Amino acid sequence: MQPLLQHLQSLGMQVDTANDLAAARTLFFGSGGHDALVVGPDVQPGLAQRVLQSLRALDPELPMATFGPPLGAAAMPAHSAMLAAFHPSSRAGTGALVRFLRTLRLR
Repeated sequence: MQPLLQHLQSLGMQVDTANDLAAARTLFFGSGGHDALVVGPDVQPGLAQRVLQSLRALDPELPMATFGPPLGAAAMPAHSAMLAAFHPSSRAGTGALVRFLRTLRLR
């Protein structure tokens, strides 16, 4: 994920990283919300579900992109991208995520 993070930062995007639910909630509250949630390929589905459900309870329209396993249609917000076919550090994966992020309305 590090090359992806560096690329997003080079485009002027602010990126927060979290390794657990508590950190995700702390970062979300500390920044006043986020424009999107990106789930890495090594995140366990249960943790990804808990983070998504917790943050969506605060922001029901929080867009999400996942490089990880499918979370099910019920878990996916209206604005979502399933990027599991891509590696996040590949040019294709980075490009797919950037294209998705550019479709979002910044809040």
